[in-house]
Amino acid sequence: MATTPVSARLYKVRVDYFSADERYASEIVQVEVPDDADVLAAVHTAAQATIYYNERIPDITFTVEFIAPDPDDPDPAPLAGLLKPVCSHCGSESIVRDAAARWDVETQKWDFSSIYDCTTCDLCGAESDDLASWLPANHITPPEQFEIDLAAKLGAPDLRHDAVFQQFCFGLFLTHSVDEAVAAWKASGHSSG
Repeated sequence: MATTPVSARLYKVRVDYFSADERYASEIVQVEVPDDADVLAAVHTAAQATIYYNERIPDITFTVEFIAPDPDDPDPAPLAGLLKPVCSHCGSESIVRDAAARWDVETQKWDFSSIYDCTTCDLCGAESDDLASWLPANHITPPEQFEIDLAAKLGAPDLRHDAVFQQFCFGLFLTHSVDEAVAAWKASGHSSG
């Protein structure tokens, strides 16, 4: 009987291990995760399988940080896991970095000459060189969850794909509860789908 091969992605994560809130070890772990599997669950399982995780250690905990691929790596992993940067303050994907571009006369286009370290969140306004946290690309961020919950409360789950609704959510995510946003949406005269 023929079986369909399962494709997988490779995620690189840094795991810091703590006992009573003091870090005692840190390790970089590579985790191969099938495309249809829960990435976070697989990474947590891998973190618990290292030599540093031992339940006999008092108050053991660990944190996991996804490591973004190096854009300058000449030989990137062919099946590297897809990641997205999110704001470490509010969880939004709406983060930006400044860059310098130079005009190339021969190609007749702008070419990036450098990307600056500072990252800014368009949603909450946070700014820092280490603002971005990296998560699996399919991870639902807090602003996305707000959209999902609001659309469900309005009885129109497909509304989350509407650009006007997305902009509405973007403006209210940090300042309103879902129930307050329902009232604001209805008061604005927008339809629920």
